Amino acid sequence: MNALTLRLSNDDLRRVVEDVDAVEATATALIARSADHEDYTSLAAAGAAVLHDGETAIYETPQDGQRCVMSAAGLREYRLAVLTALATRHLLVPGVVTASVIGSGLALELQLAILRTHVPNVSHIAVATPGNPPPSRAVLDQLDRDGIGFSLVETPADAMFGANLVVLAGATRLGRPRLAKGAVVVNTTGVDLPATLLDGVHAVFVDDPEGLADSDRTFVRTHRSRRRGGRGHRSPSVVADLGRVLAGEHPGRTDHDHVLLVELIGGGTVLDPVLAGRIHQAAAAAGLGTFHGN
Repeated sequence: MNALTLRLSNDDLRRVVEDVDAVEATATALIARSADHEDYTSLAAAGAAVLHDGETAIYETPQDGQRCVMSAAGLREYRLAVLTALATRHLLVPGVVTASVIGSGLALELQLAILRTHVPNVSHIAVATPGNPPPSRAVLDQLDRDGIGFSLVETPADAMFGANLVVLAGATRLGRPRLAKGAVVVNTTGVDLPATLLDGVHAVFVDDPEGLADSDRTFVRTHRSRRRGGRGHRSPSVVADLGRVLAGEHPGRTDHDHVLLVELIGGGTVLDPVLAGRIHQAAAAAGLGTFHGN
């Protein structure tokens, strides 16, 4: 059988966000991995895998010959945005969400799209893209149609002021930000945050506990040894991984005023076949992408 390959653009990835049950699927996989029951691949379709050549991700299921091609970076950033939504839903104090998203390009736009569709009670999002173009008009129009206010601000400090959710979707100079009481900060960048920001954090959660042991980042080494950093700053401790929080094995937030940091240690390195399969199914059902012969 000469199966067709569905090719998805980055714009298709943005448009399919509302139709993918990615949040619940990823939550199930995180819980399973945290409990050492099974890994991501065993929750995907039989035999499914994601191959890549650095730039392109190819999702395929050998049993029925289905294939779907998308940007590897796009698939990674999609997963980071889903992990952000999960962390927000389980660690933020219940109530109205005033968010700050700092970054650029597809990473920022996917974060905005998934916050809009998968995080309840978002009232306003301040967006900062230092030195980069703003999000596309289509993404901003979707926020407006859903009744979510937004503002485009010049600096990360402007965006973070008063926000109870801060999402870092691109490495940039943060200066000396002031974090609101009870804020959740999600770092998707894979880059160490400044000591001035860490100094205001009470506890840290991670997506990948195994990544802690393998990471060579300064933050992770400092956290693991519980050492004091330079200039008297003390790195906050990692208290749990998201899988344990989702499974109810860890309470997550223990104080309404505490500032929590979510470090996505491994989230940006995984090409997830569970997520790729969900994207493929939803895109095909919605008539997105273009078909090509193998």
